Amino acid sequence: MRIKKGISVIVTVFNKEKFIEKTILCILKQMKKNYQLIIVNDGSTDNSSKLIKKIIKNRKFDIRYIKKKNSGPSISINIALKYVKYSHIKLVDGDDIIAPDALHYMFSEMEKLNLDLLYGHWEWVKNTFKYKFVKDTSQAQLFENAFNKFILSGWGGSSNLMVKTSSLKTVGGCDEKVFVQDYSLPLKIAGYHMKSKSNKKFRVGLTKKLICVGPLELEERVMNNNGQTLYDLSLATINFLETHPHINKEVVKKCKKKILSRCWYWQKKELGISYFSKNFLTYIKNKYFGVLPLTHIKLVVFETWRSNKNIKKFEIVEKNKKKILIYVGLDLLGDALLKLPALKFLKDCFPNSDITWFAGKGRSIFSNKLKPLSKNLIHNVQDKISYGSTFFDFFKKINFDHYDIVIDTQKRFLTTLLLKKIPTDLFISPSSNFLFSDIPLAAKSEKNLSLNLIQLIGLLSNKEFENYSLNKSKTKKIAICPGAAVKAKRWKLNNFLEVAKFLKTKRFDPIFILGPKEKEMRLSIQKTAGNFKIFESNDPLKTITFSKNCFFGLSNDTGCGHLISASGIPTLTIFGPTDAEKFLPIGNEKNAALSSQLNYKDKNINKITPVEVIEKISKWLT
Repeated sequence: MRIKKGISVIVTVFNKEKFIEKTILCILKQMKKNYQLIIVNDGSTDNSSKLIKKIIKNRKFDIRYIKKKNSGPSISINIALKYVKYSHIKLVDGDDIIAPDALHYMFSEMEKLNLDLLYGHWEWVKNTFKYKFVKDTSQAQLFENAFNKFILSGWGGSSNLMVKTSSLKTVGGCDEKVFVQDYSLPLKIAGYHMKSKSNKKFRVGLTKKLICVGPLELEERVMNNNGQTLYDLSLATINFLETHPHINKEVVKKCKKKILSRCWYWQKKELGISYFSKNFLTYIKNKYFGVLPLTHIKLVVFETWRSNKNIKKFEIVEKNKKKILIYVGLDLLGDALLKLPALKFLKDCFPNSDITWFAGKGRSIFSNKLKPLSKNLIHNVQDKISYGSTFFDFFKKINFDHYDIVIDTQKRFLTTLLLKKIPTDLFISPSSNFLFSDIPLAAKSEKNLSLNLIQLIGLLSNKEFENYSLNKSKTKKIAICPGAAVKAKRWKLNNFLEVAKFLKTKRFDPIFILGPKEKEMRLSIQKTAGNFKIFESNDPLKTITFSKNCFFGLSNDTGCGHLISASGIPTLTIFGPTDAEKFLPIGNEKNAALSSQLNYKDKNINKITPVEVIEKISKWLT
């Protein structure tokens, strides 16, 4: 499309029914020949769409209306950019009011000074409907230190600026990795020459003239969300620094320190993190002794605002190939199944990664019985080297490869010190309250082992964990695991049989899953009058496959119970001497527990009655 001399106004709208009419009308009053209006409805759920159509109906101006799913102003502007016809672009947010002469004034000043971007003044006001602009003939001036002002002082905005179309296209449009463009857009224009030595320096202008006003009272406004502002400002700066290698080193250093200071003050004020924490040590270290790499700082930003659900974020999946080592120590059936959700989450965050599973205390079940379950998840299982248990391991001559990331899943001090010997760019560990971890946790540590490991993996990405295996089988089969290697963890078989009889009365088909060491149980079950079915298995994968065809599962806290849960069906686990909060399997949102410790302050599992179990599972039967 041939770009003509003129102005294209881009208005982005999300739930602005209260303001959008006046916003559009103040633009329409300024429309002329060679002016274009593009309105992007960014998935509004209020009455905005209806109002927009009513306002623009039968207008003789060049107007394009675009309706799309909600993805934020940055992506909305980039979509509108494809339809721009004219040489200059005026951005307007859907609740802002621009000055009556803003379009003509900014265009004229940009032409006069040959500017690529003109940055104007803006104000928040209590009532935009009654606001009266004062006539102002201020002239624009060349903004000599625009880049430093934008990147070090956090100057931003959209409704207060006009940009040359060719310049915006040259820098690749808005940064789609951040939700709002207020900081990234002026930064990309002012700092374009920092990307390559062959790039020309764009001309940026500044005017004291009031270009727009915005509603101070609107709580829903994205930029009124302080968390959103700080998150986007930090991320926009990091993204810019990563892609512009010719920035002065002192400026880069100042930016890094500003971002980390911003993170710490938010963690202290909003999250209540103590001065006696690795988070504060990280802040002090980087303020006075040196700064983290940008990749690490980005992860600190992700972690700082992870729990803030009011912030609009884009999930970032690492597409580059990463070499990752996970140290797990002892890796028996139950241990491995508890770690499986975190392993799947890691692969989601780094789909092209090569993952080494390092079991330093004996054979890993992922190298034999659960090997098929780890297909496409684990690249290599290393379980033939005993490492991480004794002081003498410091003197072992082991030639470790260099890894992009090393993840220590345990908390033993000595083991963590030994793992620090492995060459890596990024080390993550919960040991000693994250003292040795390059990225500390900013949230309260999860007690549940599976969720705790997922938290650990979450330090490497801004991706949110989702339950992976939600099986909604409509069969009448119920999987029951009555066994356990430790006698104290076994609920009485007669209790299980009583529950099974109840299930029969409800026309369900209870099936007992038994291992090769549970022959006595098989005989006891066969002697009952219930004529219950038995599924015998020594193969974990067959147990999972069988369980997938069941409606739900019932089990003691045992490896068999974790296999049932791994199939994705809802599972009720009965706990006695072990901690229910710590060991409850995750995977299905309906998973539940009955604990003698929680209910009776007693580790005796048989304090729990069949009536309690029946009451719990009855909710699943309806």
